Amino acid sequence: MKKYYTVKTPEEICKLLGVSKSLAPKIKFRSELTLAIGHFLEKNNMTHLQAAKKAEVGRTVITAVVNGDIKKISTDRLLDIALSLGIKTQLKVA
Repeated sequence: MKKYYTVKTPEEICKLLGVSKSLAPKIKFRSELTLAIGHFLEKNNMTHLQAAKKAEVGRTVITAVVNGDIKKISTDRLLDIALSLGIKTQLKVA
């Protein structure tokens, strides 16, 4: 039987996975990009195929992003997809 865990923060994800908490900002950024892409498609009634054509990626890439299956998709590619769709992004360095 599979165990399921509930986490609320990127830091909790790091702890659960046994990785450095220094990865938390990267996890948060990737998660926010993924969610933004999914929300954009839903808000604009855009199909995965339409989004794929606009972002110049395969439909299966968009489907993977919408389903949260991004382990094989780089942060750069997520950012490129978001920008191609017209999603405004902002990265702050403090």
